[in-house]
Amino acid sequence: MKLKLDLHVHSDRSADGMDSLPRIREAARERGLDGVALCDHNLLSEAVPGRPMVIPGCECSTAQGHILALFIDKPLSCLRKGDGPLPSAKDVIDEIHRLGGVAVWAHPYERAGRVDEETAAGADLIEVANARACFKDPQANDKARDLAARLKKPGCGGSDGHSAPEVGNAYTVVNCADASPEAVKAALLAGDVAAVLERETPRVRKGLSQLAKCRKTHAPLARRAKAYLYLLYCILLDWKGR
Repeated sequence: MKLKLDLHVHSDRSADGMDSLPRIREAARERGLDGVALCDHNLLSEAVPGRPMVIPGCECSTAQGHILALFIDKPLSCLRKGDGPLPSAKDVIDEIHRLGGVAVWAHPYERAGRVDEETAAGADLIEVANARACFKDPQANDKARDLAARLKKPGCGGSDGHSAPEVGNAYTVVNCADASPEAVKAALLAGDVAAVLERETPRVRKGLSQLAKCRKTHAPLARRAKAYLYLLYCILLDWKGR
């Protein structure tokens, strides 16, 4: 059977997330998704059974980029604590595998710079359809597909949504034996997947999520002012159709 899963979603547990998990699940249901992977920043989520299913996950910040840890049931010990240094991507991927999880190299070309391909080869999948990756580089998803092809890795998709309206903007079609988490995990590891970019997320959504982060972190006035200016800039870019 084929399932549609948004494998990269943030809730209001992330500093820049805007909506609760129940609202995210409601949005997923409205968009015909069978499930989402809840990947809050450096925070482990819990599995939620039923439809749409919630796959436990975490978006891990590393010195080489962001790694999605899917299907883990305990926090990674190697994640940065406080103001300490970021862990290496290799250490994070290795620990995900030790915990029996699935490691996804997220939006590898969201920002300018080279990707450590030797380390990326250790991931199980490459995120090749990310609805926010185009903000800085319109070719980011194309470059990610090329990377996946070079590394002979399956490509997956996720909205990277930080609010309910973004859920399902990108997703993964998973061909699995049944709708159980175990079958989904097996299909991901087998690479029996297809990434779909339904639509690119409007930039205004990033502006709004940055404002949300300022409010939650009680950012100083200057930082809030900068966030409002950034929101206006995002609105202008959307209006110009860039």
